[in-house]
Amino acid sequence: MFALKNKNGLSLEMLEYGAVLRSLIVPDRNGEPGDIVLGYDGEAGYRNDRACLGATIGRYANRIANASFELNGITYHLPENEGHNCLHGGEGFHKRKWSGSMTDTGVRMSLVSPDGDQGFPGRLKADLDVTLDDSNRLILDYTAVSDADTVINLTNHSYFNLACGGTVETTELYLAADEYLPVGPGLIPAGAPKSVEGSEYDFRTRRPIKEPIYDNCFVLRPGGGVKAEAYDPGSGRGMRMYTDMPAVQFYSAVWLGDTVGKNGDRYGRGSAFCLETQFYPDAPNRPDFPSALLKAGEVFKSRTVFEFYVQ
Repeated sequence: MFALKNKNGLSLEMLEYGAVLRSLIVPDRNGEPGDIVLGYDGEAGYRNDRACLGATIGRYANRIANASFELNGITYHLPENEGHNCLHGGEGFHKRKWSGSMTDTGVRMSLVSPDGDQGFPGRLKADLDVTLDDSNRLILDYTAVSDADTVINLTNHSYFNLACGGTVETTELYLAADEYLPVGPGLIPAGAPKSVEGSEYDFRTRRPIKEPIYDNCFVLRPGGGVKAEAYDPGSGRGMRMYTDMPAVQFYSAVWLGDTVGKNGDRYGRGSAFCLETQFYPDAPNRPDFPSALLKAGEVFKSRTVFEFYVQ
């Protein structure tokens, strides 16, 4: 386990197993520290975990239809671990022991995924650089390179609860997304992106999450600026998200069953929310979506930033 702390009382713990963000301590408006991410006390919890609490996801976050895709005229078959589809790369990066080391700016987690791992082509070298700076920013820098053409979709699957308990129904959320991806059977995208106008998917003005019904990919507006913001009125904790990825999966823990977590806390439906920055689900099978292709020898880079504040 690796720990980072800044001068303002924020701290975090990273595990080599799954490159998991195990804890993230953020003070509330009264200066009282609280752990805002779900997780487990011990190793067994993470090894038995099916919800990916805090984990780094790869090779391909989210879903690939029929657990297969075609690349350069070859069909690659992946594990069917959610019906007939592949979710989060099968027994992917969240079930691997990464190699951690301290750097000048934080922690680096590294992993080598061999050619054919879970059916994906190419030997892939992935690095995740984690920084917690004195501006209260948690910075996640992803880098990857493959020796053969492949597809890639890396993200972090932290479950946030800014109140440090209860459900997130009163948490206020903003998403810089004018469109979302409607889904069909198996939560596979069906058709083109659809406007959020007049729907329960419209978070263009910050509002309470309310019912935990969300497991949807939102198309982020291009360019810079805040791509998402969450705020808990009770504690005063807020979080802004920035990313260079084209989409975010907003998940309100709708499928999270009764789970015993840290300090014996019980988690369940609506206990947290996830903001998983990524390419679109099933992009390897959808040429109309932004490409998730990583060419041999090219370097994939992506950055996601979570910035914390109180008010």
